[in-house]
Amino acid sequence: MSLLRGPGRGRAFVRFIGAVGWLLVTYYLANRAAHGFSRGAVFPLLRNLFQIFMLIVGFGYMELAWDRSSEPIRAMGLPSRPGAVREFGMGAALGWGMVTVVLLIVALVGHFYVLLWAAPRAWGLLVVQILTLLAGAIAGEIAFRGYPFQKLVETVGPFAATILAAILFGALRLTTPGSTPTAVWISGVAAILLSAAYLRTHALWLGWGLHFAWTASIGILFGQPLAGSRQVSTVIHTYVDGPTWLTGAEFGPEGSLITLIVLWVGLYFLIRMTSELAWKYSQPEIKPAGIPVDLSHPMHPAPPAAASAPPTEAPKAGLVQIAPANAPGRPESQNPAIETSSPVLPPAKDT
Repeated sequence: MSLLRGPGRGRAFVRFIGAVGWLLVTYYLANRAAHGFSRGAVFPLLRNLFQIFMLIVGFGYMELAWDRSSEPIRAMGLPSRPGAVREFGMGAALGWGMVTVVLLIVALVGHFYVLLWAAPRAWGLLVVQILTLLAGAIAGEIAFRGYPFQKLVETVGPFAATILAAILFGALRLTTPGSTPTAVWISGVAAILLSAAYLRTHALWLGWGLHFAWTASIGILFGQPLAGSRQVSTVIHTYVDGPTWLTGAEFGPEGSLITLIVLWVGLYFLIRMTSELAWKYSQPEIKPAGIPVDLSHPMHPAPPAAASAPPTEAPKAGLVQIAPANAPGRPESQNPAIETSSPVLPPAKDT
């Protein structure tokens, strides 16, 4: 049997290593490809689009060749199902709500200043930034909650895989210029939140909406630094005064202690709002005696007793019904069946 194909935790771990290797390759190739087309404002958008394409192609091949999946796109967490748009909207609402709460607290405790740049070019760049964050969010979800995360779950289980993904995400934040210990913790908790979004729905739509709304709300809607960068918003710029633990200083809300608390509260709300989705998509298949049974199949007809049993009729009003003399379990001393349409009358008294 092949080292990459077949069941088992060992083979799942080997596939996980292969997926991580391809992920690193896509980062390098996407940057090179995007530089070949543009080095200006559309470069991040092109880079994200190239990476999405390579991730889907590479992980799709792994699903087909290694996991023998007949639906590779669906298997990697992108199923086409009726509730996909609703799940994206639920995630977006939660992401926007958490950022709004954080910055509302910051504004009430500290000071909040707003600057607007309404030049025509700013609005054009705003559209490019929204598309960039939209593409970047789905690229991140495919990379960190798609095929590699699924293989990690098969290897160590969902709980351990979530913790390991959080540690990895926090370690990557250490490479960001201006990162703080609080920002590392926030990145780890955010990874737990997004991993839970996948595990509760077995799809990336909810996490995509949450990831996009989180970044777009911080960088575009409220004009705050996004992981220390102010290159996201071109129309709104905001500045806050206050202690670093409250505002995150130049790193932005992703370095604020308030954000860390709000993320834990957001995890509670995510569990509550996905209870129906978790029951629908995450519960194991119920198998009678361990074997699926299709009662509509010719080999499994309906039970004869249920199919041939005559319907039971209620006694007619005003009728006396007595069981036949030869009915099973009836004493022979009883009279034969009598049925009369007359009402039952009391016996006549002697005069």
